[in-house]
Amino acid sequence: MTLPLYRRLLGERFEHLPARVRELHDIAARLSVWSGRADVERGRSWLSRMVATLFGLPPTGRDQALRVTFEPVGGKEIWSRVFGTAVFRSVQYERGGLLNERVGSSTFVFALETSADGMALKLKGVRCLGVPLPLFLAPSVFTFESERDGRYHFEVEAALPLVGRIVRYAGWLEQDTG
Repeated sequence: MTLPLYRRLLGERFEHLPARVRELHDIAARLSVWSGRADVERGRSWLSRMVATLFGLPPTGRDQALRVTFEPVGGKEIWSRVFGTAVFRSVQYERGGLLNERVGSSTFVFALETSADGMALKLKGVRCLGVPLPLFLAPSVFTFESERDGRYHFEVEAALPLVGRIVRYAGWLEQDTG
């Protein structure tokens, strides 16, 4: 049996993550579903809104219902996030010891940084249609996963040079038990 993606990537560092962060990422051989709430803010310019729409990023809205399905398939994980009625899907997998996340025709390459407080994904590269983008054209991406009040919490923000914020979303999730 293949270890879950984040266990493979982090090795012994996985055990030092907060409990809820470990629980969310410990996806073995079955579907895992988590639900919660999120605040989403897209950038204000027409270009940033167009890019967000192109990537299928969630619409602006406060306190949106959020349901995330994690499906392990052949060493990869399919993440389906439903913000209200908007669906944002990606596929995550390991390549060269780094986390790759494919969103549409683009793949984002991340190094995972961990601490007792949580986990951050640090962007190391972007490929569009398989072609590496020069870093000066790549987005800046901030992510942090933590545990507060017994819940998994997340923060994600992406911005483009000369364009500014594309999207920022933050909120919490709890595992569905039914």
